[in-house]
This record gives sequence, structure tokens and C-alpha cells, in this order.
Amino acid sequence: MSVTPTLYNLFDETDFQYWELQINNGNLPTPEQLARLLEANPDKPLPSWLRPLIIMGIRRELKAKRGRPPKSLCAQLRLWAAMGEYRAVLAQIQDGDDKQSEARSAHAARAADQRPAHERAAEHLVREWRLPMSWRSFLNEVHSKK
Repeated sequence: MSVTPTLYNLFDETDFQYWELQINNGNLPTPEQLARLLEANPDKPLPSWLRPLIIMGIRRELKAKRGRPPKSLCAQLRLWAAMGEYRAVLAQIQDGDDKQSEARSAHAARAADQRPAHERAAEHLVREWRLPMSWRSFLNEVHSKK
């Protein structure tokens, strides 16, 4: 009889139920995660599905995945949406700058924020879409994807 996992069980890396779900989804723990799991549960009996992983860990067959983890689908969709919106926001900021520069005197124009429109547009979109990157990284993404 399987117990319905709680929210805590779904995200606690020191819980046997968490790793059972992860392993069923094809995600093996790293040796460090396996050690933390065993250290956190010294009094509990080891489940039968965990024994092969412990043997793999002892034989040094458990390897951590190399490189940067892939972006989640949600993060990638937010980035694409922000990239799609970039040209419109840039045009809007440039139009606003043109109207303001006509209305201001030369001295007032020099005192205002003189950052280029593309930087302000990128910063606005990174903040609005809550992208996990700087505005410079966002501009690199925009201009590298032709």
C-alpha cells in the first residue's frame, strides 16, 4: 500500500520517498546526495530499491551529470516571450525618447538618464519576465538568435 506523498516528501532530498519518485523518473542521485540520504536516515531500514544504488555508489558507478543543467521549459518559454516582445518595447522607448528630446532644453537632456534605449528595454524585460539573467545576457541571447 503506497502512501500519497506530501509536498514535503516531493522536495526533501533526505526522504526515501523523494528518491523513489526521482529514480522512477530516471534521475539517479549523485554520490553526495546518496550519502546525505543515508546520513539523514540512520535508524530506518533501507528500501529494496535503494540497495542497487548503494552498490553502484560503492563501485563508483554513480556519476554526477557534467555541465550546466538544462533550462526548464518554463524558463525557456519566458525567455522566448521576452525576446519576442523586445523589438516592440525598444520601439516604444525610442519613440518616447524622441518626443521627450523635442520637448526638453539641451541642458535638461544632458542631465537625464542617458543610457541607450536598448539597455533600458532589455532591463525592463528582464525585470518584467523575471528572467534569471542580467540585461547584458538577455541582449546576448536576443542578438545571437537570428
